[in-house]
Amino acid sequence: MVQAWSPMSQLQRSPEQGVWYLFDTSKRIAIIRLVEVRGRKLLRSVTFDHDPAARQLIGYFPEDAMKLAVECTWSEYVRQTGPSRSNRK
Repeated sequence: MVQAWSPMSQLQRSPEQGVWYLFDTSKRIAIIRLVEVRGRKLLRSVTFDHDPAARQLIGYFPEDAMKLAVECTWSEYVRQTGPSRSNRK
């Protein structure tokens, strides 16, 4: 069975607990990390750059809203860079 393309299909769990990477084909485009802010667990999405100081905040999302975090992150990526190079239809 062939899996339909979606931004979620571009998400990979990191070996580090509570960290996921979002890719465009093989290019890492964002990092989503589970963080705690004022006692509340949230998903924090930032653009990827080898230099952590150059990463830009995309947003914070509820802990149980990974799909929302991924779709918003992907949308921001496409807005900034233009159409993706992935196999989406």
